[in-house]
Parts: sequence; C-alpha cells; structure tokens
Amino acid sequence: MNPKKKLTLITFTDPMMGLSYESEPFFRKLETHFQEQIQFRFVMSGLVRNVYDFVDPEDLKVSKQYALEKYRLKLAEIYKSEESITGMPVNMTDLQLFTTEYTSSVPLNLAYKAAQLADRNKADRFLYNLRFATLVECRPTTRLKEILTVVADTGISVNEFLKHYEGGSAQASLTDDFSLRQSLGVRGLPAYLLEYEDKRALVNGVIGYEQFRSMIIKLTDGELSEMQPEISTDSVRQLINRHPLISPVEIKEAFSLRDISAVKALIQPLLDADEIFIKEVYHGWFIQKHQ
Repeated sequence: MNPKKKLTLITFTDPMMGLSYESEPFFRKLETHFQEQIQFRFVMSGLVRNVYDFVDPEDLKVSKQYALEKYRLKLAEIYKSEESITGMPVNMTDLQLFTTEYTSSVPLNLAYKAAQLADRNKADRFLYNLRFATLVECRPTTRLKEILTVVADTGISVNEFLKHYEGGSAQASLTDDFSLRQSLGVRGLPAYLLEYEDKRALVNGVIGYEQFRSMIIKLTDGELSEMQPEISTDSVRQLINRHPLISPVEIKEAFSLRDISAVKALIQPLLDADEIFIKEVYHGWFIQKHQ
C-alpha cells in the first residue's frame, strides 16, 4: 500500500439513475477496503435530456399524456428490476418523475452542480439524498420545490444553492461535465473512468466490487492494495459520520459482513446510545444519524 498515491474513480451518471443507486454498496466497499487510496468523483451526464426521446412513437401519436403514462409504467418496471443488483430498496408506488411540464432529468444534474458550488463538502451527500428522494421515497424530484427540500435536509444553504442554480454558474459547470463525457466517447451510463498517475481505463456499464478491485490492482501495478477494515463500533461510527443516511446493505458490503443480522449487531451500540435511528422505508430500512 502506498498512502501517498491515490486513484481517481470518476462515475458518469445522473441523479435519477437506479443503476448508480444500486451500486452504492460497491462504492462503500471500495471506500473501506482501499482506505484513503481512492478519490471519488461524479460527472453529470444527462440521462434523460428529453423524455419524449424515450417514449413509443406510436403512443405519442395518441397524445403526449398517453405516451408519458405508458413510459411511466415502463420506467417503473426498469427501476424495480434494478433492485435485484444489490437489494437496495426501490419504491415505485406513484412514480411522477416526468409529466408534460417536467420532461427532463437535467434539473437534477444542474442541482448537483449547484450543490458542488454551494458546499463542495456536502455535494456528494446531496447526490445520495437526491437519489434517495427519487428512488426510495418516489418523490417528483424534477421539480425545484422537491430539490430545495433535499438541499435544506442536506444542510446546504438554500440561498447559496439558488445563487448557482439560477445564476448560470451551475449551468457552466454542467456544460463542462457534458463536454467531458462527449470528449471521452462515453455512450452508455453509468460509465467509469479510473485514473492513476498517467494511466487511464474507461469501462461502460455496472460493474461490481471484484471487477473494480482487479482493475485497480492492474492499473496501479499493485501499488494500491485492499485491506480488510476493522470491524468495530468505532469503525461503523466513522462510516456513518461520512454517510449520515446509509443502507444496511452498504454497511454489510463495507465490512464484508455475513448478513444483515451481523449489521444489526454491529450498529446496536449506536442505537442504544441514540446516535442513530432506523428509518423505515417501503420494503426496507435505512440507518440515519441524529443531527
């Protein structure tokens, strides 16, 4: 292990992406097993620039509303099918992400860029919370009102956020993200770019921890290596401090635990001390840190 050298893992994604949400457990394992050796970065890539590009042209002949309703059902099925990747719960009870008024996921992308400019230290937490609002709470996060709720809940100044969201600086930063994706020829999402010193590797599609691990070791010629993290109350506390809202699936992967019952045993002292609480969600639960 070389503590001075770091690999940068860039994810090309969109806040509405179920595939990225379901990949969070892989990221937690990379974070804990390659401690302080990986820098994570997210590049917004505009998954749905215009929802009418995705609807059935035959449905569109009937009406925009009809086409969107048919697409809504299809999108909900896609989201639910992605739940099987890692078991992170998905709720699609009343998916209203797109309407005839709200036709793009670009506002979500713009929101992440505004969050970065408003408070870089909380931007990735905001991205996670935005995904949670979209896929777990099934909120219509293409609306600014919903986005601002997530901004406030993340502890980012709403005024500072709006200054960038509406003032053009977030748009300029988003344009840079779109340009980077285009320059690298990234087509499918998610995609990952691994950078280490002067070496790069680009891969498309969802990959799991073992694939990430082998790519990292190969790209760094073994200079970066994994290490099993300590399994302790303090270790899980540190993880939750970095990720104040987290799934038990993520904790299981982060510490290579046997099953969810092992997660429950690990977090029990924090529950007893009232440092955290269980947040019940549709078909599952999360762990949340008390503010």
